[in-house]
Amino acid sequence: MTDKLYEQILQELEAGKGDIPPSSVVMFSEPLRSALNFALSAKRFTLTEFTDQLKFKRGQAKRIAELLIERHLLNLLPRPGKEETYYEISSSK
Repeated sequence: MTDKLYEQILQELEAGKGDIPPSSVVMFSEPLRSALNFALSAKRFTLTEFTDQLKFKRGQAKRIAELLIERHLLNLLPRPGKEETYYEISSSK
């Protein structure tokens, strides 16, 4: 079931072409909608936190984050250490 949800989310993200404004996160299905609501309230979060919110494998969560960066909803933050990847909601929206 988790792989099916993951594939559905990938299709949703890959189907769109433009930027995703923060106000549009409600259009996504669960669990992405809840994970993005968490991200919006946290402003800055780790890949581990995002993975936990999605309840997907780490590599799957990373791929989703990469698509969200391409769609300008997330920014990848410079890593002070190599243990963790940090993201923030794009402030350009």
